[in-house]
Amino acid sequence: MQLYESLKAIFLHIDNHEKAYLAEHGLNIPRFYVLLHVSDKPGINYIELSDRLLCTKSNTTRVVRGMIQEDLITRQNDPNDGRSFQLFLTEKGRDILENTYPGFVSKIDQLMSAFSDEETKEYLAVSQKIESSLTPDVQFDPIKSQVLGRQYGRI
Repeated sequence: MQLYESLKAIFLHIDNHEKAYLAEHGLNIPRFYVLLHVSDKPGINYIELSDRLLCTKSNTTRVVRGMIQEDLITRQNDPNDGRSFQLFLTEKGRDILENTYPGFVSKIDQLMSAFSDEETKEYLAVSQKIESSLTPDVQFDPIKSQVLGRQYGRI
C-alpha cells in the first residue's frame, strides 16, 4: 500500500502543477493532450486518440466535440473508412499549442531538475517495471511513450 500511496501522491503533485500551468493558458489537461496528440499525428481517429489519452472513446468524443465547437479541431470523414473520422488542428488550435507547449516542457524540466541523472536512471528502471506490470500487453519504452505524444521537447 505504501508504494501505491507514493505513486498516487507523485501523480497528484505533478497533476496539480500541470493543471495550474494549463489553466493560465485557458486549457485543461484533456484538451492539452488532445491538441498534443492531434498535432503529433494529424488525421488521428477517435479510437487511437482514446488509446493515447488512456480513456474511453465516449470521453474522447465529449472533449473533442467541445474543441470542435471552439474551433480548435476539425473533424473530417476518413477517405478509407466512411464510418470513421480523422481529426486535425485548426490554426487556432495550433497557435494555442505552440504558445503553451514550450512553457509546459519548461515547467516539467523545472520540476524534474531536483533529480540527478543517476536518480533519474534508477527511478526509470523501477517505473518501467511498474508500467509494464500494469500494462502487460504493451512493451513500455519511455523514449517512445505515446502519453506525451511527441518526442520530449520537440514542438
